[in-house]
Amino acid sequence: MKKKALLLLAVLTTFFMCTFAMNTYAVNNIVRVGLTTNFYGISSVGIGGQSLMAGYSSGNSFYEIEYFDLSQGASLSKSYSYYIAVEGSFSSFGEAKTCSDGLTGYNSFPAYVGSGVWNVYIGPYDSSERAEAASQNYPYDAEVCVPGAYTAVISDSSGNSFIYDFSGGYFAIAGDSKTLIGGSSYRGYIEFYPENGGFTAVNVVPLETYLCGVVPSEMPSGWPGEALKAQALAARTYVVNRIESGAGETAGYDICDNAHCQMYTGTASEAASSTAAVNETAGKVITYNGALINAVYCSSAGGVTDDNINVWETDTPYLKSVEEIEGTEVVEWERTYTFSELTSLLAAHNAGIGELVYVSVERSDNGRVCSMTFSGNQGTYTVENEAVRTFFNTEGESLMSRVFDISFVYDDNGSDFTLVISGKGWGHGLGLSQYGAKSMAEAGYTYEEIIKHYYTGVEIVNY
Repeated sequence: MKKKALLLLAVLTTFFMCTFAMNTYAVNNIVRVGLTTNFYGISSVGIGGQSLMAGYSSGNSFYEIEYFDLSQGASLSKSYSYYIAVEGSFSSFGEAKTCSDGLTGYNSFPAYVGSGVWNVYIGPYDSSERAEAASQNYPYDAEVCVPGAYTAVISDSSGNSFIYDFSGGYFAIAGDSKTLIGGSSYRGYIEFYPENGGFTAVNVVPLETYLCGVVPSEMPSGWPGEALKAQALAARTYVVNRIESGAGETAGYDICDNAHCQMYTGTASEAASSTAAVNETAGKVITYNGALINAVYCSSAGGVTDDNINVWETDTPYLKSVEEIEGTEVVEWERTYTFSELTSLLAAHNAGIGELVYVSVERSDNGRVCSMTFSGNQGTYTVENEAVRTFFNTEGESLMSRVFDISFVYDDNGSDFTLVISGKGWGHGLGLSQYGAKSMAEAGYTYEEIIKHYYTGVEIVNY
């Protein structure tokens, strides 16, 4: 985000005191990150702990409204209430605040209504009928204001408030070098996008700055530099491909901040080593036959990556099974399930096989389990490909991978027995293996060699 001279001014000592002319700026190659892990569909959240520029976003542009000292903390809340707008409009927050302060006996606030215009609102009221009655009792002209999907109330720790009530953009805040929200901090600015009856916080941030938060969130910053570069290249390609394909258009943001997309924790995990990896690969992406690839990656392939036909049932030429180099570090794990627990899982899937008797697996050519069959006294139930992992999704956890062996252990009484699943690897097993990249880097491979090992037939080009 372009640094603003306004944000370099000394911190103000009182709340809502300075007014600036409205400016606008847009950033090229930006990413809209839905902070869905902690800020999805929220009705309120803490903001501030610093001086902030309040504004609104439209498209990929941030429009300044007012510079506020929120160093003592503040909150933003979705407004579901009705207000009445008193007669008159103002060209600045200060003018609206003076009018509001002069309305003795009324609970009134400055309200930003767009295009540099401020009103004064009185309220809140919990119904349109009560707001209408209040407007009739007000001695001067007043108009009922209906809450919109974008309406927000911003309050500081001293009880000072103002209302954002403008449908031409979404309320947004921007700090100087970073922006604080709900105990986390992010580069760029934060937009509050209407979603699920509340707001989802969206971090609007330059692409390369975004990657400085992704790479150390996905891969330990203490790992070798060439592995970090490979991770940066895969992460950049993944998000650019999502943006260009319009994958996030219906969501209001390009990508989310959790493992469903790729992990992003803002400034919390930034490190010099991972930032250097981003900078040293800046602008580079991975292509196949001139087109961006879907650069998926996993934590550990368990010794061999999978073919996409065995995961998402699509023949993707650059997502083919490859063996990892000798000595690659492998994540090992084990899960156990009694047959009673398996019977409950099968019931949840409406399997209808009666009493469970036996479990068997089949493997693909690369040794991964491609199907698992549960045999009962009334039939069989088979799951295939990634459904093998997700079948065991209990308390939000699937099997860590499909590289595993099974065995059976009887209990002491012989009344029940346990399925033991002993596995290797972590994730779907497609594309770049992060542990594999680490081992290759330690063995002297460059990031280009790592990328071309895990993605078949690709090229690395400038974006």
